[in-house]
Parts: sequence; structure tokens; C-alpha cells
Amino acid sequence: MGLRRRYALTVVLLAAYSLAYFHRAMTGVMEREVSELAREFGWDSQVLLSLLSSLYFYTYALSQFAVGSLVDFLGIGRVATPLLALMAFATLLMVTPSPPTLMLSRVLVGFSAAVAFLSYQRSLSLYYRRDEQVRATAVALVVGNVSAMLATYPLRLALDSLGLAYTSVALSAVTLAIALATAYVGLRVLVDPGSGGGYLSRTFRNLREILEDPHSWGVSVGALATYGTALSFQSSWGQLLLSRCFGLDRVTVSYYLMVLAAVFVVTSPIAGYVSDRVLRRKPLLLLSATSMAVSWTLLYASYTVGSTPAAALSLALLGASLGPHIVVSPMMREARRPEAAATSVAFMNTVLFLGTAVLNTVLPLLSPPQAVLVSLAITSVGALAVKTLTRETARVA
Repeated sequence: MGLRRRYALTVVLLAAYSLAYFHRAMTGVMEREVSELAREFGWDSQVLLSLLSSLYFYTYALSQFAVGSLVDFLGIGRVATPLLALMAFATLLMVTPSPPTLMLSRVLVGFSAAVAFLSYQRSLSLYYRRDEQVRATAVALVVGNVSAMLATYPLRLALDSLGLAYTSVALSAVTLAIALATAYVGLRVLVDPGSGGGYLSRTFRNLREILEDPHSWGVSVGALATYGTALSFQSSWGQLLLSRCFGLDRVTVSYYLMVLAAVFVVTSPIAGYVSDRVLRRKPLLLLSATSMAVSWTLLYASYTVGSTPAAALSLALLGASLGPHIVVSPMMREARRPEAAATSVAFMNTVLFLGTAVLNTVLPLLSPPQAVLVSLAITSVGALAVKTLTRETARVA
């Protein structure tokens, strides 16, 4: 593939991935809208917030194998275009909000969003060299986290000025435009007919190899322990901790969450450059898990002493700790054949986002300090799993 075609594909898939990131983070600043809706329809506000934040992750996780195997089998363009069009429709459902309608929207968005990152990972395995893998993944996470930043303070301003309905229409229009761009690039420019062959036999063979490899489990648990716990904080219960335990208003809460994403944006390309430069993956994932354990410890300590500056510092450290975790997708792909790239990442994403969905269901129902301690425990277990189960993949030919 020529450079122009590769870059065109990269830009379109990164735009699609930014939508997935925006949707997974947006409920983190919607406590006001959710509370008003809950009062209007007689729902418990914490239960509704828990459902809206977790439903995306449940369907995102459970769709991974189906979407990933289809991307490997049919190719990027034939799968990404219809699913992104579905995301545009699902976003439009938020125009007439009611608890059932919003929950249906989150389910459909979660299902369709899975195609963005899996398509991008397949494109990396097909068209990028091994020493470009983590940097290319870092670019995706930078774009995603810029989108996540837009889903914090800027989204809060949009909701306050435009309301949920007009904000949803604008987001749906952007999604439809990206779906049309994907149709052009994926079907007319990109040469990716898929792997062909027997779909079921190929898929089950790939899955069996992944499931039987302890490395797959170690990387997946490590991803949940790092990105999963931080994402749960960012999209669900973090706003409860900052408002109830530190007395911050909703605008200031959105600003604090944006700081976390901003630090991640800065540290992820640095980690990607280092990993590709020295061709090492495992030490960076272990560093991410251990430094995140320190971050959760500092956050709990800031609560016990009632220090808002210490809380801000812990969020900055949390964002910095996320940077090195970007090696997880290359660690999954590099352990498998290129034709199983999307399926291998789909397995990791299933563990990661199903775990995140459970966290988003349970942690908002606990007290915020208890949620911090649960996150610390998960991160500690993840560090142990990375240490004992994973292997170095960057130097594998």
C-alpha cells in the first residue's frame, strides 16, 4: 500500500476511534442531566448513571469477537461503514431522552463503536512495520484522549448552552460524515479483501490459540488493571468522588477529569517512542500497573487528609501512569499471526471492557473511598499478572 493510501486510511479510522472514546467518557460529566431525567421518570439517579455508563462497555465488550472476526474475514471497509452508520442513528436517539431510549442508545453505540479500534489494529498489522507499532497505537490513544478531553469540560459547556438534544444532533451528524468517509476509503481506496477461507473454522482456531496462551490473559488483565480502572473513574464514579468528597462543582469536576486525559495525551507518545526505540513492551506495562497503584494510594491519602491539591496531583499521576499501558495492543498482535490481529485484540478488549462495565455497575453504588480501594486492589493484581504471565513480544520475528 502506498503512503497516501495508508495515511488516508489512518486518518479515517482515527476519526472513527475518536467517536468511540467520546462516547465512553461522556457520561462522566452528565450527572446533572441523568439526575433530572431520573427525577422526571421516577428512577434512582445513581442506578441510572450506573446503567448508562456501564451499558456501553457491556455491549462494546460482548461485540468484540463478532466484530473482530468479521473485520479479519471481510476486511475493514465492508464492516466499518455500516457499523458507523448505526452509531450515527444510535446517537440521534438521545434527542428524545427517556431512560429506556438512552439505554438503547448506549447499547447500540457500544456495539457499533467496537469496529473503530479493531479496524485500526488490523490496518497496523497489515501496513505498518514492527518498529512503528507502538507509536502508531500511541497516535490512536492521543487522538482518543483529545476526544475524551472534549467529553469533559467542553461537553459540559455544550450541554449547559445547547442542551442534550442539540448536542446529540451535532454529534450524530459528525458520526454520519465519518461513516461516509469510511465508505469511500474502505471500499474504494483500501485494498483489504479480508482473509477469506472458512469463517467459522478460522475464527475458532484463532480463538483456541488465544485462550490457551497465558500471555493473552496476562496482557488482558494488565489492560483492565491500568486502563480499565482509570476509564471507570473517568466515565463513572470519579465525578462522585470529586464532588462529594472534595466539594467541587460540576464544571470544576469536568476540568479535573480533563487534566487526567491531558496528561495521558502527553505521556502516551513518549512511551510509544521509547517502546519502539528499544523494542521492549513488557517493562512498560509493568511500569504502568505499579505506578497506577501508587496513584490510587495517593488519591486515597488525599481523601483522608481532605487535600484538593493532593487529589489534583494524584489525577495527574494517574494520567501519566496510563501512558506506558499503550503497549497492550502490540503485545497481543505480535504474539499472533497478522491474519488474527483483530481477533487477538478483540479478546483483550472483551476482558478489558467487560471488566470496566462491571466496575461501572458496582463502583458508583459504593462510597467513593471504597471505590478507590477496589481500584487499588485490581491494579495490584494486574501488576502481578503482567509480571508472571506475559512475555516479551517486540523481539519476536
